[in-house]
Amino acid sequence: MTATNKQDWSNAPKHGILIHNDAKGLRVRLRRPALPYAPSRKQDLQEVFAMLDQAFQQVYTKFKLHFYQQVFSKFENREATLTTVESFCMEVIMALGHPTIAEFSNMMNLSTPNAAYKINNLVKKGYVKKVRSTTDKREYYLYPTRKYVDYYSISYAYLQQVVDRAKQRFSPDELQKLEEMLRVVSEELMPEIKLPAGGPATAVEPQP
Repeated sequence: MTATNKQDWSNAPKHGILIHNDAKGLRVRLRRPALPYAPSRKQDLQEVFAMLDQAFQQVYTKFKLHFYQQVFSKFENREATLTTVESFCMEVIMALGHPTIAEFSNMMNLSTPNAAYKINNLVKKGYVKKVRSTTDKREYYLYPTRKYVDYYSISYAYLQQVVDRAKQRFSPDELQKLEEMLRVVSEELMPEIKLPAGGPATAVEPQP
């Protein structure tokens, strides 16, 4: 085919071939077809990140609001003898298992005297028991009592309910992947919070 061929092939680009006919002759150039998702890949990733942010926030907020609902419902029903701040302190003690006063103080960012004051109030109300260390007589471990576990362990029950629903909703493979991802989030992406190796425990005081 020569430059004298005046046939118009301007529709060729849709086939990935560019054909230009001028005085210099017929020139053919292949064009790599663009992938359908390439132009919007960056935008797609941004949308995924935004949805991930929203999903994390919604799950966190729902757990938090459920905890608040349960705390304040006890005040409404006149069942509570703990203040709101004391309820938060008890949640920290539960999460840490049986921390020392120093560990509790560090986690709550409280001074040692302030932490000791709050602990003593919880002891007087019967929600915490101080157990002397067998290796260091100057140190005490904090144990939530059965009184607290029975009546005020209000967030873990809902957590277990959500986990049970997940077991019904997802396949074993999906649950395994979910567990792996959550473990990475806990161990690698949240290094600021140190928890016992076995996770939060509903510990009670040891029997005498």
